[in-house]
Amino acid sequence: MIDLHIHTTASSDGQHGPEGIFEMSRGLKLEAIAFADHNSVASVGEGLRISREFGIEFLPCIEINTHYKGYDFHLLGYFIDHRDERLLRWLEGLGVDKKRQIRQRVKRLRELGFTLSVGEVERLSIGREPTGVSYLNALLEREKNRADPRLKAYIDGERSDSPYLNFYLDYLAGGRPASVPIRFISTPEAIQVVRSLGGITILAHPAQVKDERLYDLIGAGLEGIEVYSSYHGKEDEEYFKGVCDRFGLLVTAGSDFHGREIKPNVPLDGLRGESYELVEKLRWAKKARDG
Repeated sequence: MIDLHIHTTASSDGQHGPEGIFEMSRGLKLEAIAFADHNSVASVGEGLRISREFGIEFLPCIEINTHYKGYDFHLLGYFIDHRDERLLRWLEGLGVDKKRQIRQRVKRLRELGFTLSVGEVERLSIGREPTGVSYLNALLEREKNRADPRLKAYIDGERSDSPYLNFYLDYLAGGRPASVPIRFISTPEAIQVVRSLGGITILAHPAQVKDERLYDLIGAGLEGIEVYSSYHGKEDEEYFKGVCDRFGLLVTAGSDFHGREIKPNVPLDGLRGESYELVEKLRWAKKARDG
C-alpha cells in the first residue's frame, strides 16, 4: 500500500505534521508515502530524516498550483531537490503573485456581499499559502457572514460534508465567482520548470478535465497522471489509465489527504490500484532521466 499525495502542516490546510503522518502511515502499513504540500517543500527535509526511523519509504514531492485555459491544474513534482536554490527562488516569486491573488480574491468576495479583509485571511494562514480553509474560516469569524444563507450551507447544510473543499470548488476554483488565476505560472511552463529542476511531473486528480487541455499538457512534457485518487471513480480511473497506456505516461496513486478535520471524505487509506510497483516505475523514470 502506498499514498503519494499527502499534505502536512506546511500547507495552510494541512492538519498533521510530518511525524504524525508517519505514525498514521505505519499504523496503516503503508510501504511508501510522499508529502505534496502546496507550493512548499518545507516538510520534505523532515520526511527524509525520519523515514528510516519509521521504516517507510519517502518520496520528496511538491504540489504546484497552476492555471491553464480557465482551469486550475495541480502539478506534482516528484524527486525535486528541496534545497535547490533555483527552486526556492522560483517559489519565492510564486509567493509574490500569491499576495496579489489574495487581494483580488478578497475584493471579489466583498463584491459578492461578504465581509472580509486581507489581514484576516493572512492571519489564519499562519504565514503559509492561503487555501479554501483560510478563506472560509475568515468568513465564518464574522457573525454577519455566518447568518448568510450562502455560507450556512457549509456550516450545517448540503455542502457541510466537506466544507473547505466545497467552498474552494464553489468560489475559488477556475471559473468560479472569486477565481483569480496566478499570473506567475501556467501549467505548461510549470512542467518545464519542474523538469529542468530534475523533477518528475504528474498531473494531480484531473477528474474534471477530459478534453484537449489534458492532451496539450502531455504535448508540453507531462510525464504522468494521478490515476488513482480519492476524487476518481472507476470510470475516471479507466479513462486516465487508458490515456497513460496510450501515451506511455506514468501512473500514480494519491489520496490528497489533509486530515479528517479538513477533508472528512478523504482518508489516508483505501485507494484502488495503490501498488508499490507505481513507486518503482517512478524511480526508474527518475534514474533514466538522470542517466
